[in-house]
Amino acid sequence: MPPGPEEASFDLAVVGLGGMGSAVAHHAAARGLRVLGLERFDLAHTRGSSHGVTRILRLGLHEGGYLVDMARRSLELWRELGEESGETIFVECGSVDLGPPDSSIVRSSLEACVEQGVEYELLDAAGLAERIPGLVPDPDMTGVLQPGAGLVACEVATAAHQRLARERGAVLLDRRRVTGWRPDGEGWRIHTEGGAHLAARVVVCPGAFAGGLLEELHGRVRAERQVIGWFHPITDPATFGPDRMPCWILDGPLGHFYGLPVHGIPGFKLARMRHDELVDPEDAPVPPREEEIEDLRGVLARWFPGANGPLHRSGTCLFESTPDRVFVMDELPGPGGVFVAAGFSGHGFKYASVVGRAMAALAVGDDPGIDLRPFRLERLTEAGATA
Repeated sequence: MPPGPEEASFDLAVVGLGGMGSAVAHHAAARGLRVLGLERFDLAHTRGSSHGVTRILRLGLHEGGYLVDMARRSLELWRELGEESGETIFVECGSVDLGPPDSSIVRSSLEACVEQGVEYELLDAAGLAERIPGLVPDPDMTGVLQPGAGLVACEVATAAHQRLARERGAVLLDRRRVTGWRPDGEGWRIHTEGGAHLAARVVVCPGAFAGGLLEELHGRVRAERQVIGWFHPITDPATFGPDRMPCWILDGPLGHFYGLPVHGIPGFKLARMRHDELVDPEDAPVPPREEEIEDLRGVLARWFPGANGPLHRSGTCLFESTPDRVFVMDELPGPGGVFVAAGFSGHGFKYASVVGRAMAALAVGDDPGIDLRPFRLERLTEAGATA
């Protein structure tokens, strides 16, 4: 009888199997590595930031033009995952950044498109109303439309990464909370509440739980509660489907919001982007409050009135934010062989495919294929930065 996972030695252990960790497990197994994945919750849990049906993927990014190459490579990998898995992973519906002419989001997105050669159209209010019939723009509203952008089916993608990793021999264990790790010979012994495991290398993808698991990220990656709602359209539902409604980010007088067309479930999705409600991820999630749903209805009533119908579903997720909203993808200090991917700050899932590939390569000493210098841990620890 072959040894069980507690006795076996693996080439790579992946701690955390959300969007990032599942992608690491997939790409590592595709390299022929013996992979162990450990998840403290169920594999399809909703305690982090990898659920919620869909995510936006656009190339001209207001978060920074240096991310465009990552987004392009990620899009290629999402398409490859769809072909390999037979699932619909990416839907090209376009995206639009909306706001008044002086909006920092609109200006930054336009700048990224121009500098990085991303296809775009700059539309005024009349152009927006013509191109997006479900949108009622303000008279001074402008928008940067990126036709090559779209949405990623996040839950389908994560499940596909997990399934393909298993088909290549990866051992993925859920309900295995990791409590720590220590050097053991030339590798690492990973301790969980259900036993210990041996691996030559470790990649930690802790999501919003990073601060409690990694001393280096304590106080530097904080969990932020976010509320999401899906609403039934009250006019022609096709108006809010991917063929006619792009993904959108809106910077306006009511605040900063984002949304996606109806896909996967029968509801028009939107949420407020906020960074002011810090929570302890160990606490039970607090369901959306009535006033938070009404906050979303205010956006629908003003700009998407045809979607302001009955609430189909609501929920919460946790952003894992760093002080500068920039990721951490690096090797941890110490004996070597433990790596971390964390702090994706609410806009990271679109890159999960390329993050998985990069971290699997980094763990075995290969070229990660992307420039990881902006994501070094030392920028946070040396400055003593806290979230």
